[in-house]
Amino acid sequence: MRKIAIVTLLLLSLASYGSAACFMYLMDEYVPPFSVGVASSFTFSVCCGTPPYTFSIHSGSLPPGMTLSSSGVLSGTPTTAGYWTVCIRLKDAAGCTYVQCFEITVE
Repeated sequence: MRKIAIVTLLLLSLASYGSAACFMYLMDEYVPPFSVGVASSFTFSVCCGTPPYTFSIHSGSLPPGMTLSSSGVLSGTPTTAGYWTVCIRLKDAAGCTYVQCFEITVE
């Protein structure tokens, strides 16, 4: 019985350690506004985690004419003024993921 308790405690400790190993985040608090008809780009910045990183759209949408590269570059020539909400998923080489949402303005 005592061996089972020790093994269980060890497994719980390792599970906690695994969660703590996935600390990373996007350092950007916002995306600067874009202008209709003007080619632009913005590169997201990552803190921590294990490079290389992969970026993708988790939910929402980008303004028409804009794309997000897997390396974290938002670029293009927006065609429509307005506001879009997009949630960006960041994944690192260790398999950790992080999601952050942004409002993108096109003037």
